Amino acid sequence: MAQDPRARGPRPPQPAQQQEPPGLESAMDPRPDYGEATYRGLDKLKGKAAVITGGDSGIGRAVALAFAREGADVLISYLSSEDADARETARAVQAIVWKCRGAGRDR
Repeated sequence: MAQDPRARGPRPPQPAQQQEPPGLESAMDPRPDYGEATYRGLDKLKGKAAVITGGDSGIGRAVALAFAREGADVLISYLSSEDADARETARAVQAIVWKCRGAGRDR
């Protein structure tokens, strides 16, 4: 039986944080969970392409990773000031693509 997702991860209260917008995800503590290790796609978007705006972090990163898990080719756009976070998103998407479309499926 699957573990209740509410039972995973850090518990409130979280440490106080404040960053000037647009903040850097790399400075967040605790780090957000995008499902990169838990979400399993079903190839629902195989053969499709997606353009994700704001794909460097937050919801944009979660969407980029979910679309990649579902088999879509993913292009992310982002503010130039968010380059470090965007590189992390690209690394995570490429790891999914390599794992899913590389030598064999991870399913």
